[in-house]
Amino acid sequence: MRRVFLSFLGLGQKGYGYRETIYEMAGQRTSETRFVQVAEQELLGWEYFDILYIVATKASKDEHFSALEQELSACRGDVCLIELEEDMSGEGQWGWFEKIYDVIQAGDELCVDLTHGYRSIPIIFSTAIHFLYRTKRIRLQHVLYGAFEKDRQLAPIIDMRRFFDINLWADAVGRLTDDADAESIARLAGEADRHQFPELATDDFVSACIDVTRRIKSVDVNNVAEKSCELLHKVGQMKENSSSGTARLLELVHDKFSPLAHPVTGNPDKSGYTLDYYRIQLELARLLLGHGLFMQAFTVMREWLSSLVMLYFEEQGKMNANKRRKRNTRYGGILFDMLQFPEKRWDFGSREEEFERVHPFYEQLKKMGALEPLIDGEQMVAHELSKYRNGFDHAWLGKAGMNDDLENKGEYFLERLERVFGALEAHDAFSNRRAR
Repeated sequence: MRRVFLSFLGLGQKGYGYRETIYEMAGQRTSETRFVQVAEQELLGWEYFDILYIVATKASKDEHFSALEQELSACRGDVCLIELEEDMSGEGQWGWFEKIYDVIQAGDELCVDLTHGYRSIPIIFSTAIHFLYRTKRIRLQHVLYGAFEKDRQLAPIIDMRRFFDINLWADAVGRLTDDADAESIARLAGEADRHQFPELATDDFVSACIDVTRRIKSVDVNNVAEKSCELLHKVGQMKENSSSGTARLLELVHDKFSPLAHPVTGNPDKSGYTLDYYRIQLELARLLLGHGLFMQAFTVMREWLSSLVMLYFEEQGKMNANKRRKRNTRYGGILFDMLQFPEKRWDFGSREEEFERVHPFYEQLKKMGALEPLIDGEQMVAHELSKYRNGFDHAWLGKAGMNDDLENKGEYFLERLERVFGALEAHDAFSNRRAR
């Protein structure tokens, strides 16, 4: 890992160049100098950097570089010039970036001085810092600015390093909106500067975000609704006394996870299987499809169909958590197999007893029209869904590659399941299976 200093050299004030002054940072004052780069070496240590890059145009190089190089001769690291053209076109700006980008190595510890520079060059590079962070995994230690215009006798040097974490916040928001991932925001809240969205840095908010994100990606279908409710309850409490920026981040969290939350829908192992539970599972499948998490979405939809059998058993009498789990495991697969194949092809063999137990429920579904959306000519939707999900189970081995219509098929399967749900919701037999 190299310790790298990068600074920009301009022309200074017309007719005056750079004026001498004393700089100050964190209560420490420098000797009088006309170059902020020299002051920064005095403050950080003449032995600190392995290499010092000075970015200049031909004009600023001719005017100042020789003198600056001489004053930096006490540094341990070599002083290297990066000369840029004065072309301000889009192509020219990209050329500036590439010249600077090429000299930075992976893993460098970087200190950047943005005080001077030719026109927009420092602005362009300050924007590119995040690209370096992502592509070369640099460690940004300091982003310095010598505020000569504030006090020409004792100019403060300001370290703006923490503000550049705004790029990380932008990444975290992107992860939330694009991937339904609240974990990045939560973790950053605990690591970023205490002045940045400070209301988010609470242990219960962080843990709730991490918990919900992991349960969604792990397809923990029985606990998603309850955990989403807990997170949204915390969000509601926090918004009351939050700054506008924090409040907006909390709104994004709320908007992303509110479709999965129902105030009285808990874990069905404990509180029973209800229509609200099945509605939320369809919302979860839609969320997963929307973020390209196809394997998880297909899993939710497959298990949604098989777990419908629990509506039948909920009508048979009270069950504890253990009994619900056993019945779902024992009979859910039977129902799914019945939905996969036309009746003329049924052959349950050693599972005849389980089949006889579930068959009345199948007939009930048929009478209410809930099975019609699952039959598309001779093609059984459950069978096709199973084939796609099995592709993920077996890493698409035995095929040329994964199916290229996952998004379209996912939407198709979800639309069919939503029609099944509509039939269940409209039927008197299950209309009372609402969470209470």
